[in-house]
Amino acid sequence: MLGVYDCIFKAIMLDKNNPEYLQDIIHYVTGIPKNKLKNIVIKNNEFLINNKNDKKSRSDIIIEIDKTCINLEMNKSYYEGLFAKNDAYIEKISASLYNENEDYIESKNIIQINFDNFSYFNQNKEIYKFVFKEETSDIILPENPIKYHVDLDYLYKKCYNKPIVNLSKFERYCLLLRAETKEFADKISGDDQVMKKVTSKLLALNEDEKMIGLYDAEKEAEKIMRTRIKGAEIKAREAGIKQGISQGISKGIGQEKKDIAKKMLEENLEIELISKITNLTIDEIKNLR
Repeated sequence: MLGVYDCIFKAIMLDKNNPEYLQDIIHYVTGIPKNKLKNIVIKNNEFLINNKNDKKSRSDIIIEIDKTCINLEMNKSYYEGLFAKNDAYIEKISASLYNENEDYIESKNIIQINFDNFSYFNQNKEIYKFVFKEETSDIILPENPIKYHVDLDYLYKKCYNKPIVNLSKFERYCLLLRAETKEFADKISGDDQVMKKVTSKLLALNEDEKMIGLYDAEKEAEKIMRTRIKGAEIKAREAGIKQGISQGISKGIGQEKKDIAKKMLEENLEIELISKITNLTIDEIKNLR
């Protein structure tokens, strides 16, 4: 079932027969009153592509409510550059909204809600809120983008074995996104009609041939990426690089890691894979060129 796959996540959140789930999720994360969220307008589920070279500039869900634009992103797994990619979505949405108006006063506020299927910040919190602040006084810039990160992995580990009566509705909503079986989804849903509709939708999606194709394509893409990473490691080992990586990292000598990264570049390995293996940032590796 797993609502953490993009195709499933979008279908659940944009289900016209169950708008309460999306409305409630946004309310619990942002605090926007539920009565206002009944006026949600779905803009599109993949942000507009400007040209043929812009195919990677895609976002999950974009909605509008009054003077606020909300972008929902499902981050199934972490990789170097993920947050930068999501920041690019915010910038693109912001630029598009500015282009729609004759002045900046009428521009919409932007909120991004990230559902992280991993624990990155490790502060044992369900929701993290990020805003731009002045360094020493904590003054918050007005009208700046707000980014929320929902830690699905922490929620799952924290709530999995708890009785349903001890779970908040938000926690149950999030657990549904991690449901792998009908039995687990039914248990989490209980008598709640909104969650029952989500469970029914999950079951229907898992039987839909088109959705199965999209789901399988995502799993295949993950398998290909794991294969490429493993292949890169094997290639590096065969070239005598892997031993140097271990030595360089254990000694903590930045120059040795950079020398190793240079050799990997000469082997035409991808920058993202080099970053995973050497722990150098993508920008550091690009500068080596």
